[in-house]
Amino acid sequence: MNIAELKILTASPLSFEARVLYAVGIKPESRNGQIRLDYHRLTPALTISGTGVSGNAREYTPRAGDLNSVVCELIAAGLLRPAPGSRQQFASWWDGVTMDLPLHQRALNTDRHLYRMTDDWQPDSTFKDTARLAGIIDASYTPGQLAEFTAYWAGRDALLDNHRWNLRFISFLKKIHNK
Repeated sequence: MNIAELKILTASPLSFEARVLYAVGIKPESRNGQIRLDYHRLTPALTISGTGVSGNAREYTPRAGDLNSVVCELIAAGLLRPAPGSRQQFASWWDGVTMDLPLHQRALNTDRHLYRMTDDWQPDSTFKDTARLAGIIDASYTPGQLAEFTAYWAGRDALLDNHRWNLRFISFLKKIHNK
C-alpha cells in the first residue's frame, strides 16, 4: 500500500466494504498493478462469519451484485480502472475484467525517494493508518522504542523509502508487543 492509496482509503467517503475489498482482496492479489477481477475469489474478503459483541451469530456473504457495487465505488474513487483493451461482458458489470490499479502505477514512479536511516527519523503522516491496516490498533510507541529502532537501522546500509521505513517500524513494534 502506498501513500496515494492510503490517502484515498482513509480520506474519501468510501464504504467500509470498499476499503476492505481493496486492502484485503484486490491489492494483495494484484500483480504489477493489475488484477483480473474474479468475484468468486474476492467473496471471502467481505464474508463475515462469527459472533458479534452481544453474542449473536453474525453471518454475511456478499452476492455478486454487492461486489459489483463496491467495485463501482473503487472505480469512482480512482483506485481501479479498466485496463486498456479489456472488455466487459455486460454494461457496468466488472466480473472477469482486467483492471489497472492506477495509484500503484504512479507510486512506482514517484514514491521512491530512498534514503538511509538517521537518528532523528520520525514515522510520516501515514504511519498510524498503515499500522492499523497491518493489524496494530494502538500505534503508540515510546521515545525509547523509536531510539532503539533508529539506532539499529542507522548502523546499516539499508536504503528504503518512507513507506518501507514505516513498515519496518511497524514490524519492530509488533515484535515488542508480542514479547
